[in-house]
Amino acid sequence: MMQEAIVWGPLIIKYNWIAMAFSALAAYIAMKYWLKGKSDFSKPILNDITNVLLWAFLIWKFSVIIFNPVTVLNNPYYILYFTGGERGILLSAIVVLIFLSIQSSKRRITFWVYTTVLAVGLLSYIMFYSMFQLIFNNPTTSSFLFDLSQIVLAIVLLVWMYCRKKGFEKPQEINQLILWFSIGQILSYFFKSFSVVVFLGLSSEQLVFLAVALCCLIIHNFIKKESFNES
Repeated sequence: MMQEAIVWGPLIIKYNWIAMAFSALAAYIAMKYWLKGKSDFSKPILNDITNVLLWAFLIWKFSVIIFNPVTVLNNPYYILYFTGGERGILLSAIVVLIFLSIQSSKRRITFWVYTTVLAVGLLSYIMFYSMFQLIFNNPTTSSFLFDLSQIVLAIVLLVWMYCRKKGFEKPQEINQLILWFSIGQILSYFFKSFSVVVFLGLSSEQLVFLAVALCCLIIHNFIKKESFNES
């Protein structure tokens, strides 16, 4: 397995944090490359996304205070080693969407441009972070197939996005992207170790992605019906 941390005197640096930092840098470069040729609004979009993701990271990290206040009060060092977990991720995602909605209206840039750039960053982050896990973890562990499936999913979706780049920044395209990402995650989580089955052989994460995928299918059918009626 990947070593837990670098111990440098009193300073402890987790390898996981290093992997996250390099993955975040790769995601930033990918977003910047996607916005190449759009100099009129690339800088404000990158600034908005970078700022809100930093806030999202802090919310995810320190939301442990909200979700486990008693534990934190009894042991303040708990904050250093634990995060808000899945609930913290959900809270961060809500903050990101609200902030980007406000900024898109304020800057008069369609919200779908923001979501497209954010999707490129997210997929790039997943790909590079999973690569770090794949390289530094023992390849015989059960997490190997999960990390590999995450890399394959991210690469396939990124290639698909770049192939359709000219007309991608539309709600229909984003809806399809979320649909295929959710389906891919449902399949990928079958390879994840220590998944707790909740219902119909699916884990809680898979059930969430299943719900998202079903919502995307409903939206897709609605958009298709609307476009058919207009024609």
